[in-house]
Amino acid sequence: MSDAEEVQPTPGKKRRLMLVLIMVGALGLGAGAFFYFQGSLFGTKAKGKKAKATDENADSADGASTDEASAADGEETTAKDSALPDDSKVKQVIELQPFIVNLADKGEARYLRLTISIGIGGEEKGEEKADPLFTARVRNALMSVMTAKTSDEVLSVDGKNTLRKELLQAAKSVSKTPKVYAIYITDFIVQL
Repeated sequence: MSDAEEVQPTPGKKRRLMLVLIMVGALGLGAGAFFYFQGSLFGTKAKGKKAKATDENADSADGASTDEASAADGEETTAKDSALPDDSKVKQVIELQPFIVNLADKGEARYLRLTISIGIGGEEKGEEKADPLFTARVRNALMSVMTAKTSDEVLSVDGKNTLRKELLQAAKSVSKTPKVYAIYITDFIVQL
């Protein structure tokens, strides 16, 4: 073949090639944007909180006074103590089916998966039994508390303790018998 007889692509083939290249580029940009925004929207906030907590712990270990370290230990003990329910009157524990609820975050769909067990008491004459109506009422009350929360409110230790206390109040308010004495959160996942 000579230079004059070189095979030139037809105009139709050039258009197809150009269209394929544009589509591949657009898909690449779309995938890159997706992963960028997913990482910045969902990972940065939680990572920032963890990094801040890690920095605070490092500061207290690297030369903070013993008073500050003692105060941090006292706060940690208080947080653990407030996380433990007063279950001295609990005679029976009922595990509820897991909850999966939408949180009240504005502009972002965030979900909470929560498994709760409730501690109920029994009378001296005989054990109280929880009927299906009782568990339905309790689940309804707990659901209304959870759906009013945002992810920022429930992700911190204090937020979880506050949530547990509000859930206990809600469960107590819907039933006189059996009496609810404790709420145990046995599974807690927030999808960011």
